Amino acid sequence: MKYRVSLENILDRKLFASAKVVAGQKGMDRLVKWVHVFEMIEVRGNLKGGELVLATGFGWKDDESLFLKLLEQMIQRNVAGICIELGSFIDHIPEEAIQLADENNFPIIIFEEEVSFVDITQDIHAHLINQQYELITNLEDYSQRLNKRLLKIDNYFEILKNLQQYVNCQLIYIAKDHRVVTIPAMREKEREAMLARIHDTSSKQLVKQPVQVFEREFATIYLVSSCREFTEFESLLLDRTATALAQYLLRELYTEEKRKARETEWLLEWLQGEHSPEEIKDHLSFYKIHQPVSGAVVLTVKLKMAEGRDNNLDLAYLNMLIHNIFDQNGYFVFAVEKRHLLTFILLNKKGEEDWKIRIKRGIERLKKISLLNDASIASFQIAGGKFVRQLNLLHESFQTAQETLSIQDKMPAGHFKYFYEDMHMYRLISLVHKHSNLNGLVEEYLEPIIQYDEKHNANLLETLRVYLSCNGSKKETADRVFVVRQTLYHRLEKLEKLLGSDFMESEKRQVLEFALLANEYQKTISS
Repeated sequence: MKYRVSLENILDRKLFASAKVVAGQKGMDRLVKWVHVFEMIEVRGNLKGGELVLATGFGWKDDESLFLKLLEQMIQRNVAGICIELGSFIDHIPEEAIQLADENNFPIIIFEEEVSFVDITQDIHAHLINQQYELITNLEDYSQRLNKRLLKIDNYFEILKNLQQYVNCQLIYIAKDHRVVTIPAMREKEREAMLARIHDTSSKQLVKQPVQVFEREFATIYLVSSCREFTEFESLLLDRTATALAQYLLRELYTEEKRKARETEWLLEWLQGEHSPEEIKDHLSFYKIHQPVSGAVVLTVKLKMAEGRDNNLDLAYLNMLIHNIFDQNGYFVFAVEKRHLLTFILLNKKGEEDWKIRIKRGIERLKKISLLNDASIASFQIAGGKFVRQLNLLHESFQTAQETLSIQDKMPAGHFKYFYEDMHMYRLISLVHKHSNLNGLVEEYLEPIIQYDEKHNANLLETLRVYLSCNGSKKETADRVFVVRQTLYHRLEKLEKLLGSDFMESEKRQVLEFALLANEYQKTISS
C-alpha cells in the first residue's frame, strides 16, 4: 500500500467527481499534507507547503492581477495545488494564470458547480488521518516482528533480508570498511552502475539511512527502485531497520569486547610469566597453531600523539597492519593494547638464525607505510626484547623490551638501536647508573679533559672519542675531526698529559670508552 495522498488520488474521490484540472497537469503527483480554505490574497505565514487550497475567488474577484500575485506566492511556498469554485464570485481562470501554473507544474482544479468545502475538508482530512493511522499500525507491526527475529538471528544479513522482502526493492548495504552487500545479489556490472546511482541524493527513488552505534557510523543502508517513488513509510521502515541493526551490532561488539578482555588478561599473565608450557600449548591450539614454534620475542611500540589528535588513531587498523606485516615475515602475532603503548608477542615460525633480520624488515616496512604517514602520530619508538627459545620464559623478553624502551630514551643521537641484545655497553651503563656512582667514574677519567675544553674552548673530548673509535688510526682520526695531521699530534700530546701516556692500553682504554658513553648517557638524561 502507498502511504501517500497525491492530488491524483484525491481526484478519484466521490466529492471530486465534477472537478476538472485546467492547469499544471504535470504536477498532479504532488503530495497533499492538509486541506485549507483560503480566500486572502497575501500568503504571509499562513501556508507552510503541501496544502491543498480551497477558494471561491472572493479575494480577487475585482482584480485578476491579485490572483496572479497569490499564485506566485503559493508556488514559492510549495503549496500542493488550488481548487476553485466557479460561479459564486468568478466565472473563469485567466489565461495568464493558466500559463504561470503550467510553467511551474502547479495544479489548478476547478469546480463548475457549487460544492461543500466543509465536506471536502472533512473527507480528505479523514482520509489523511486514516492513512497515517494505517502507516503507524503497519510500522509498529514490522518493528515488533523485527525485534522478535532479532532475538534469534545470528547474522546481520537476516535483518537486511527481512527489510528487502517487506519493501520488495533493491537493497544495498555499504559498511565502513567498504564491504558491499546487495539484496537481491547483483552481477558486477549491474552493481557498479547501482553504486554510481546511489550518489544522486535528490532522487525520490532512493532513500538511505546510516547505522550508528554510540554516535559512530558503521554502515549505510540504501533502498533503490527503478519504478516507484519512496514515501515516508519506506524511510521509517529503513530507520527501524537501522535501529535493529545497531542493536545487533552493539550486542556483537559487547560480546567481542568481553572476548578481547579475557584474551588480553591471559596475554598479560603470559607476559608476567604466570603460565606453564602446557597452558601455553593449549591456548595456542585454540588459534590452530599446531606447528612447532622456535622461540619468541616481545616487540613494544610506544606512540606519542600529535596535540589534539588522541581520538583520531585507529588502533584496530594499526593492529591489523602490524599483524599482516610480521605474519608475512614469519611470525604468529598476538597484540596487547594499553593506551599508547602497544605490545606484540611474536612467535617465530621459521628458522632462528635470521629472526632479527625478519623483524627489522617488518619494522622498516611499518615505518614507510603506516606510522610516519599517520598525522595523529607525532613520533614513535619500537623496542625489541631478548629472543627466548622457551615460550614460558616470554616474561624475560617482555622485561628486556621495556628496559630497551627506557634505554632508548637516554641514548645520544646516532646511536639508536631496536633490540636489547644490540645495546651492549648501554645496558652496562644503565645497570651501573642504577646501582653505583656513575658520576664519580666520569669525573675521575674525563674531568681533566672536560675542564680543559671549557677553559680553552677546545674539542679534546670529541677528538678522544673519535681516536678510540678509529682504533688509534691517526690518519682516519684527522680526516673525521677535519684537522691536519700536525694539529692532531698536538691534541694527542695534550691527551697524554691529561690522561697519562698509557690511555691507549687495553684496560684503561676500555674504561675510557665506557666513561665517554656514560657521559653522553648522562647528558641525555639531564637534557
